[in-house]
Amino acid sequence: MSKSRQKAEFRMGVGASSVLMVLVVLVLTALGLLSFSSAKNAQALTRRNLAMSVGYYQAAAKAQQKLAAMDETLAGLLQKGEALTLPAITESFQNAGLSDVVVEEEGADADFSFSVDAEYDRSLEVAGKISLQGSPRYRVTRHELISEYVGGDEYYELLGD
Repeated sequence: MSKSRQKAEFRMGVGASSVLMVLVVLVLTALGLLSFSSAKNAQALTRRNLAMSVGYYQAAAKAQQKLAAMDETLAGLLQKGEALTLPAITESFQNAGLSDVVVEEEGADADFSFSVDAEYDRSLEVAGKISLQGSPRYRVTRHELISEYVGGDEYYELLGD
């Protein structure tokens, strides 16, 4: 009876456990590589997000500097007792190094606008109104981050017709 009992008994050999261990190691290695790849992509995305945020805030600072220079120029015109007219404003802006500020007459006020590069195909658009009566000197009506990227007409066909 002991011989038949030995034949009926199933024993797992060393080879099967080794194969199972190799498979576990391979699966864990694959999961580790996927995790590493995901972390690397997250790091790249974080760095891009940081660079885009820094670009925006640098552009916003430049816009504020331009607005301060505009305010100083308009205050100088008013202190001289000059009338705020479109030619006088345009000439004063040119002399103050604000040649990229576009000024157009709009009824009793004048509209101004300028753009500051915010990197990564984006720009900060600033627009507003200059009071030709002198008070308040100007008010900002638009301060907007615009993406300049225009996708092409290219498209990829995923499924055939």
